[in-house]
Amino acid sequence: MAYDHRMSTGKSTGMSTGVRMVRRRRATVLLIVALGVLGGCRPAESVTPGIDFQACGPAGDTAVGADRVVGSSDGSRVLCGRLDVPLDPDDPAAGTISLAVARLPARGERAGTVVIDPGGPGTSAVDHLIDAGESVAALPFARTHDLVAVDARGVGASRPSLRCRTDAERDAARAADTGDRSAAGIARIERDREELAARCRDRIGATFLSRVGTAFAVEDLDRVRIALGEDRIGFVGHSYGTRTAIEYARRFPSHAGGVVLDGVVNPDEDPIDTALAQLGGFGRAFEDFAADCVRRTGCPLGTRPDQAVQRYREMLAPLRLAPVAVGSRSLSAGDAETATIAALYREATWGGLRSALAGLSRGDGSDLLTLADDAEGRRPDGGYDSTSDAFLAITCADDARVRDRGRWDDYDDRARRQAPFADDGRGTGHGPLGICEYWTPGARSARPGSPAGSGADLPAPALVVATTGDPATPYAAGLDWARANAAAVVTVRGRHHTAVFGGDPCVDDTVSRYLIDLRVPSPRLTC
Repeated sequence: MAYDHRMSTGKSTGMSTGVRMVRRRRATVLLIVALGVLGGCRPAESVTPGIDFQACGPAGDTAVGADRVVGSSDGSRVLCGRLDVPLDPDDPAAGTISLAVARLPARGERAGTVVIDPGGPGTSAVDHLIDAGESVAALPFARTHDLVAVDARGVGASRPSLRCRTDAERDAARAADTGDRSAAGIARIERDREELAARCRDRIGATFLSRVGTAFAVEDLDRVRIALGEDRIGFVGHSYGTRTAIEYARRFPSHAGGVVLDGVVNPDEDPIDTALAQLGGFGRAFEDFAADCVRRTGCPLGTRPDQAVQRYREMLAPLRLAPVAVGSRSLSAGDAETATIAALYREATWGGLRSALAGLSRGDGSDLLTLADDAEGRRPDGGYDSTSDAFLAITCADDARVRDRGRWDDYDDRARRQAPFADDGRGTGHGPLGICEYWTPGARSARPGSPAGSGADLPAPALVVATTGDPATPYAAGLDWARANAAAVVTVRGRHHTAVFGGDPCVDDTVSRYLIDLRVPSPRLTC
């Protein structure tokens, strides 16, 4: 089985608790990949009181000035700027780092600000707002509210950047076998993970690497709020962005306005339990995909849904011995699994997966490799973005360590039952320790506070949007969090990950009304 929690390889072989929002929010993928370089910190006295917003520069244009964020405005009204914040709020001598911030001004008379976080962790919120700005700007709440996006420390255009592997190292990691559960195989996997953790620490620097994660991100976000001159900010968190929203509302309840949680990631849940629940979601998504596929002519999984999992395993098994050549490259079993997971995030991408698997059955792995490249953040020129390394660093900063080897053995066994399609048949009852057990410890964990939605200082209950067939943030988890925190709920019927700003008028109009006047649907609304 290639899936084990918080893996080191940068492919979806190793089901993780976090969900990575793929570039331009096409999907979220359970991946971990490459981290940037600590470029040196300025003295803390250089922290600026405000943000100088200007038109976003074109992609690749580094001559637009130090206060400009590289990106493409695509004709939208999105503005970009930077804000210096302390590397460590408890140690002014540690210097500062630079956050990238984007703002889409309200279309009419402004009544407030709403922060949008696409999740990941590690996804660029600035890129997301630039890409989605014009469509989101058409919604009612954008008439009266500025939309703001902040690249978390180490992410996107914020500096320094989290990146710890070269492009060649990324390619090599994707080709590695992470499914061998023999004693020698587990020892090799753990050795590779320990080496990766050391490489990230050496290349990034322990000082910065230990000062990323949600606990620092929410304090950075409050400094952005101050720089914007706002007393309260609303928040729309998608997927892992809900964790940031929850922690911000706990840490700064008097400054949190409306809080929308689209696909809840519960910060209080055990990381292994979260991973297993997520695996169960993808297991169900594969069953739904297979049931749809076998009703269609030419389905590569055959004609019987009860045999689809076995057919899928048989298709991937040869790749573990001999990857399929794709031009000068090759498709590994891990890449095929990554492509499958990526396509299961949304029913709209099942057709592409069906076609790609049909290609593999004919010996053509090109479509699966393209899907895997997109999920991995590999560009046509062979370079990788840093999203997955940022995912790794932030996830390991946020999650509690699990040092009990027996729990990892139990995880590996249960994971195969949660997602049978991902079981490669090599289970031994043992599994490797997760990479976070080797990672540089975070300097700070999220500070406890009262749950979002229950504090007297919050202006209204949080609004949870939960999708019935969401594979990555299961529906039941959203309902459980809402019940425990007195939050309102919008149920969305569908088979996709997250729903807010996805074009469903029922969802988007409800969220807009909530952000404008904090009116929650009563009774529970189903869209």
